[in-house]
Order: sequence, then structure tokens, then C-alpha cells
Amino acid sequence: MRTAYNLFIFIFFLTGSFSSSASGWNGEIRTIHVEKQDEQSAWIKLGDTEEKSVEILLKILRNSPTGAEILKKAEKRADQLGQDFQEVVMAGEGSLTDTTLIRRFSPSSPNEMEYETRSRVYVNRRLRVVDAVLDLAHELTHYSFRTPFNPYDKNFTLEGFVKSTVEGTGGEVEAFLIECQVLNELFAQEASQRDNCQKIIDPRTGRFSKKLGVEHFYRVGAHMPGFKREMQDYQLKLKDFPHLSKGQALFISSAWGLPYPVAAFKEYVTIMGRACENDLKRLSLLKNRLSRSPASFRESKTYQKMHSDFSGRCHQFEAQL
Repeated sequence: MRTAYNLFIFIFFLTGSFSSSASGWNGEIRTIHVEKQDEQSAWIKLGDTEEKSVEILLKILRNSPTGAEILKKAEKRADQLGQDFQEVVMAGEGSLTDTTLIRRFSPSSPNEMEYETRSRVYVNRRLRVVDAVLDLAHELTHYSFRTPFNPYDKNFTLEGFVKSTVEGTGGEVEAFLIECQVLNELFAQEASQRDNCQKIIDPRTGRFSKKLGVEHFYRVGAHMPGFKREMQDYQLKLKDFPHLSKGQALFISSAWGLPYPVAAFKEYVTIMGRACENDLKRLSLLKNRLSRSPASFRESKTYQKMHSDFSGRCHQFEAQL
């Protein structure tokens, strides 16, 4: 509890990067040296402290034209969110973008909501320098470009969430494209050892293709039959995801161990289960308040509207409540 408000915090994890599988780009190619540090060493050892290591990692990324642009966007995003960019990036147990949605309401007015979003970028502390730089570029793409979602919004849909996660602005495909570009701009000697970026190069232009990236990220392999059944449970059909295919899944969510469309689907269901549980608690607060004193017409209408909204958004998740 903070002041007179109840504080509900949800931490939603965008799955990690694909730093172990990138190569191939026809842009400017350069090789850098990491201040006499072995590029195979853990990046966390770049400096005397974790903070200094993060600072050096950011400096390495800035040597890439693509990385410099992403950092510029990330710094602007931090400023928009009222964050100090120096506190946005830190070492963690995995590489991910952690977005926290804070929802505040007063117990005396549970129908009046305030929302606040905070995001942080974590880079797996065990990664070697090369992979850490690539993960950093990947996660900063999420941080800079992806629009935060609100599970309490009636427009927050399963179909929209899956598409946003995979193919949307700042989603997994775009983050992977950025990762591949940074790889070739900074670590050209690594490119030949990695495969997946080669698969999304347009043979006609020699450049990375978002279209090809989308096609590959929607491959779910042997998960297709089960995924199809799960979609039917939520009134979705295969045609709602026209790029979905049973081709071999090459891009797997590190958080879920599943192809991205399937992982995003399960993440949505988990998020909505938590959001609906909190909405149920909020409804109970208002109902108890109304039962203790004569309800005004306005308060009764407020409760009816809240209950109607809750039923409309949460009826499919009642089993989780």
C-alpha cells in the first residue's frame, strides 16, 4: 500500500533475445576490439563493478551505427517515461525487457483508476561480450519501440497481443533484425558461425527482410495441432494468423520454451487471468462498500458498469479465478 492507494503490480516478461543465432548482412562490416578484453569472456567482467560493466557494454554497442541509433531512441524513450537511462539497463539472470504496469485506485473510489508503466532491460550476466551486446541491442529495441499494453483495456485482445509480440513495432521480428545488423557491424568474424540471420536475407536485395522474418517466426512445427485446438477455445481460427505454418520452428521463446506465437498465446492467457483476478477484488471492494450504506443511483450504476465490463473481458478466464 502506498499512501491512500492500493498498489497492484504486474511484471510481464518479453521473451529473451536470440543472440546465439545471427549472421549475414550486406551493410558496413567492421571488427572491434573490446579494450584488450577477450570477446569470449563474460561481459560482467568488463568493469570493476556491474554498473561499470554496463557502461562499457553500452559504449561497445554505440560503436555500431545501428546500435547508436537504438541507444538514441532508448534514451529518448527513457526521458518520455521520466526514467534515468543510466538506471534502465542492468545485469540479470536472463536477457529480457521487464515492463511493470502499476495500477492505482483508492478503496473509496475503486472505479477511478490511474496507470503507470516502468520498464527495465536486463542482460544475462553469464553471457560473453559478443552475445551480451547482441542481447542488449535486441532488448533495447523492445524498450524503445514496443507500445506498453494494458490488460484492463477492453481493446487488449488475444489476436492483437500475439501479432504485436511477433510482428508488431518493436516486436520479436524487428528486434532480431536489429540484432543481426549489430552483429555484422561489430563482430564480422562471428557472422559465419551463425545461421538464422541468413534465413531472413532477401536473395534479391541481399538485405534483411522483415517479411521473411515474419514467415520464420510464425513457424510452430509440431505445436500446430495443439495450438489450433487452443485457438478454438478462444474463438480464433487459423485464418486470424495468416503467416502461421507447421514449418520447423527455429525461433523459440526463452521464457516459455515454445515457438513465439504459442508462447505469446500462453502469456496473454496468464496476464488476463491475473488482471481479471484483480478486477474481481476491485468489484468486491465496491460491492462491500455499497452493502454497508444506502447506495446512490450513481454508485449503483457504476457498479453495474464495472461488473458488465468485467464479465465482457473476463468470462473466458473465470476458471482461473
